[in-house]
Amino acid sequence: MKALPLLCLAPMAASAVDTELGELVVESMKPDITHRLTAEEVQDFERRNLAEALDLLPGVSLTRMGARSESMVTVRGFDLRQVPLHIDGIPVYVPYDGYADLGRFAMPGAGEIEVAKGISPVLAGPNALGGLINVFTRRPTEKLEGEVHAGAFSGGGWQAGLSAGGREEKFYWQFDLSWQQRSGVPLSDDFVPRPTENGGRRNNSWSEDWHASGRIAWTPAVDDEYVLGFRSQRGEKGTPPYAGYDPTVAPRYWQWPYWDKDTIYVLTRTSLGTDTTLETKWHYDTFQNLLRSYDDATYSDQTRGYAFNSYYDDWIAGASATIENRSLKNVRLAAAIHYQRDHHEETEPGEPVFTFEDETASVGFEAEYDFGQGGSLTAGISHDWRRIREAVDTNTGLGLTGEKNSSWNPQLVYRQEFTDSLEGHVGFAQKSRFPTIKDRYSYRLGQAIPNPNLDPETVNHFDLGLGGTANEGRFQWEAGLFYSRIDDAIQRVDNVAFTPGGAGLFQLRNVGEVEHRGFEFAAASKFTDTMQAGFNYAWISAENRTNPAIRIINVPEHELLLFAKLDLHERFRLIPSFTWADSREVASTGKRVGTYASVDVKAEAKLPADVTLGFGVLNLLDRNQQLDDGFPEPGRTFFADVRYEF
Repeated sequence: MKALPLLCLAPMAASAVDTELGELVVESMKPDITHRLTAEEVQDFERRNLAEALDLLPGVSLTRMGARSESMVTVRGFDLRQVPLHIDGIPVYVPYDGYADLGRFAMPGAGEIEVAKGISPVLAGPNALGGLINVFTRRPTEKLEGEVHAGAFSGGGWQAGLSAGGREEKFYWQFDLSWQQRSGVPLSDDFVPRPTENGGRRNNSWSEDWHASGRIAWTPAVDDEYVLGFRSQRGEKGTPPYAGYDPTVAPRYWQWPYWDKDTIYVLTRTSLGTDTTLETKWHYDTFQNLLRSYDDATYSDQTRGYAFNSYYDDWIAGASATIENRSLKNVRLAAAIHYQRDHHEETEPGEPVFTFEDETASVGFEAEYDFGQGGSLTAGISHDWRRIREAVDTNTGLGLTGEKNSSWNPQLVYRQEFTDSLEGHVGFAQKSRFPTIKDRYSYRLGQAIPNPNLDPETVNHFDLGLGGTANEGRFQWEAGLFYSRIDDAIQRVDNVAFTPGGAGLFQLRNVGEVEHRGFEFAAASKFTDTMQAGFNYAWISAENRTNPAIRIINVPEHELLLFAKLDLHERFRLIPSFTWADSREVASTGKRVGTYASVDVKAEAKLPADVTLGFGVLNLLDRNQQLDDGFPEPGRTFFADVRYEF
């Protein structure tokens, strides 16, 4: 098994050479540990969803949106609206607010995860302001292969999954199914009961998720591939009420009877002669969602003013094409075009249906020249634009318009392989993000005024990295510096108007200049054939230069991961790890939560007939801690699972 990927430093450049269909990246520093996570590595650290898995990478911070019971990440301080998620090259998000709840995405079906930080491929499409996350599903290599697993964990939790696939000479198929449910999150014994939470098992923290995905592919030639695939998710959950000490925060009694997302897609790669390839992607995604707000903790009545039923009915339709040519000596040329429609409908019983629709497109060009002697230069530029097709004022029902927005995104990256064991890069990129439907049109439950004319945010990234190996590849290290300056940052401006009762209203405006800077270092060593260890460290500083009183949230200044993998016997393995994150601000007003620390231990016993038994404990010290104010994290959590590979 590969060592844990350590550091996402290398800027990513799209390349069709030696990549899988749907994979957008990457040419990176060697050895290939800088930007990837495999499903097996995620299993080693008992990470059950995509958010928890990504937290293994330095510069990627796990966050919670407690009021919505959603798990997310920031990448070098940029949130998921600014760092889009792609699965097999297909963008995945909710059209209204641009987020994807990564806690809903199970890991067993994933082949690998790639993360670009800051500089990402210009050919990948729009809105990659702070980077890009790409998950691409596994591909079978045998006539029949797969695994079955089942497990249990504290809080009345159960999980199970099946993965199976097969490959023939000109055909392959893959199917993945997973299920996870939990009766409630166990709290630390140190948690002090509050009026909305008495301790033990967290109130209204139940959840259940199903995920199924599959693909069937025809491979008529070595460089040709045609894939038809689908993904389907079914989820339901409760949202635990606020359990903090801020008297101004009212508890919400929310439940989500369904959170359903379905995607069908087609991927193609066609060889147009010996030096040219054409790739296309076609996708259609639907999202249905119901949020119920109740009067109180009985979750039975809906009579008060804040009680409601909110229905979403959304779809996304898109297509893209990328062509690449290598007919010129030492030169790679590539171009891409993307087109997408985002459609959002929302309503409440007895109310009209409000409809919003955006049209977004992008064209990009990239050229790479190999100088020889280990040096290469990649230059690229993309032009993105967005047009509003339909929008409405949800207070008056009147139609709204907005400006047509566009942006240019140039970038330049130079890489140098100094020796077989030392490599580095330096890069610059300008990126942008269009504001979401929610950014432009939401009244934020009566607290804000919409702003249909928001402009895109833009950022300038500067990135420097160096990495290498020693001791015949047994020791690996990487270090990097980055600086990002965001212009036209979308920020909240308070008291732009007042309600009849005198309450101040805010509005989102392009008034901000924000700076992110940081340093990342990682090292890992395989001391013997039975022992390896490593650590990741990241320092990130995010500062609002325009208005320091408006804080940048969910960005811990320091983060650390220590781990070891110990083969104590040919059939027994021990994996201890320690995760630590500095305190962070969780509200723009400066509200903070304390440090986060977790000692985790996992053991694996190999049983006969390709069966593996895993068991262990997360948060061994039972720390009472938070990633969002008033929403405590799980206490000590025991788990056990059994896995059979065939």
